Amino acid sequence: MELQAIEALLKKYELGETSKAEETQLALFFKSSSVPEHLEHYRSLFDYFYNSRQQQYTTKLKFRSTYFEFKRLSVAASVIILLGLFLNYNLELKNNQYSEEELFVYDQTKTALEMLSTNFNKGTSQLKSLEILSKPLQKGEENISFLNIFNTTTHKIFKINK
Repeated sequence: MELQAIEALLKKYELGETSKAEETQLALFFKSSSVPEHLEHYRSLFDYFYNSRQQQYTTKLKFRSTYFEFKRLSVAASVIILLGLFLNYNLELKNNQYSEEELFVYDQTKTALEMLSTNFNKGTSQLKSLEILSKPLQKGEENISFLNIFNTTTHKIFKINK
């Protein structure tokens, strides 16, 4: 009778319907030495649960303070902003220190590059007309290849040798 009760408790345990008292009864049964062979594989399961209850975690966990992390991050962000402002201010001072000759050469170079850009744009606009012509040519090539395939197929069907 006791074995049938244990097997019924095991079925309830597998379905997750046992109470704490019934689980304790199962644990005590599997701690004993009179466990039938067909239930032997449950012994290691309940031994594990028993041993894990006995273990205690003794090391202390160290939690890092997020306040300190936030403080360091805000200091780093402030330093980066100040560095950016300082570098920007220095660049503005350098821009005002160009001589007349340097500014004249800069304006001439800028004018030459603008002229070069407009000439390149004129050349590419003329290429667009070639692109318009190339599309019908590609369509014609496709039609010719289709005709060649049709021609070879016709020769094969009528067994014409060329």
